Amino acid sequence: MSFVYITEDGAFIKKRGGNFIVGQGDKDVMEIPEAVLDGLVIIDTVQVSSRAMVEFLRLGVPVTWLSHRGAFFGRLESTRHVNVFRQEQQILQKGGPFYLALAKKCIAGKIHNQLTILRRYNRYAESSTVDEAVRQIIANLKHIPEVQDAEELMGYEGIAARLYFHALGELVPKDFAFTKRSKRPPLDPFNAMLSLGYTLLMYEVYTALSNEGLHPYFGFLHTLKNHHPALASDSMEEWRAVIVDSMALSLVNHHEIKIEHFEKAEDGQPGIFLTREGRAIFLRAYEKKMRTKNQYVEGVHSYRHSLAHQIAQYAQALMATNVDMYEPILLH
Repeated sequence: MSFVYITEDGAFIKKRGGNFIVGQGDKDVMEIPEAVLDGLVIIDTVQVSSRAMVEFLRLGVPVTWLSHRGAFFGRLESTRHVNVFRQEQQILQKGGPFYLALAKKCIAGKIHNQLTILRRYNRYAESSTVDEAVRQIIANLKHIPEVQDAEELMGYEGIAARLYFHALGELVPKDFAFTKRSKRPPLDPFNAMLSLGYTLLMYEVYTALSNEGLHPYFGFLHTLKNHHPALASDSMEEWRAVIVDSMALSLVNHHEIKIEHFEKAEDGQPGIFLTREGRAIFLRAYEKKMRTKNQYVEGVHSYRHSLAHQIAQYAQALMATNVDMYEPILLH
C-alpha cells in the first residue's frame, strides 16, 4: 500500500478496469492497481478524468493538489469516514485540561526528538555550537511540565525551535548551511526541503485524521484560524524530526541532493525551491522513508502505519478524555 506522486506537466490520470492509468500525450506510462493505492499527490498541471475522480471517492483514496513549489491547493476526499461524535468531542474539549495535558506531552516529545537528532549528528561534527544549543534546549524543556496554558507552552516550543534550527544548520555541508527556519517562501536550499517535507507530512497526517473520522481543523494546541488544519499541525509535531528532518539531513550528507537541484523563484521574487529533478529525488526519498519499517509502536511497521496508529490512539484518548492513553513517538 502506498502513495503515488504525479509531477509531470501535461500528464493525465484515467480509470481502466481495476487500474488507474497514468500517461502523457498519447502514451500510457504506468498502471496502478486500485487495491494498492492509499493516496495520490498531484504536482503541477495534471488532468484527472471524471471517472477516475468518482473512483477515488468510491475507494476512499484522497487526492492532494500541490504547486511545483509545494503550496497546497486543495484535496478530493470522501466523507464516508466522518464521525460526528468524535468531532463533537473535539470541540467540547477545546481549552480544557485534557487538551493542555496532551499538548504538553506532544511538545515534550517533539523537543526530545529534536535533541536526539542534534546529538546523533553531532557525534561526528563535534560542534560546540550544537553542544550549547543542546544544553539550552534541555533547560527549556524542564519548564514544560509547569506551564499553565497553551500560549505559555508555545512560547517554550518557539524558543526550543529557534535553538534547534540554528544548531541544525551547523550539521549540514557548507553549501546547505543556514541559521534559522524560513518559510513562505523558504530562503535557502535546506529550508526548501523542510518546507516541502512538512507539507507532504501535513497531508499524510490529514489523511490519517480523516480516516479516523476526526476534523483536521479542530486541534488541541495551535490556535484555530481559517484555512489552517490545526489538528493536522498538532499531530505532526512529534513526527517532524523523526521523518522530515532526518531524511533531509541524510539526503545532503550522502550527496543524493546537491546544490544544483535548487533554483531561485521566477520573476525575481524571493525564495529557493527544488528543481523538477531535485523534487523527484526528494519525493522518492520521502516515500521510501514512509515505507521504512520501525518499532515505535508494537510490532514492526512502516512509518505510514505507525503514524496512522498514533492518530487512532489519539482518537481513543479523546473519546475517553484520558491523556494516559496517548504516548508520543520518541526517537531513540
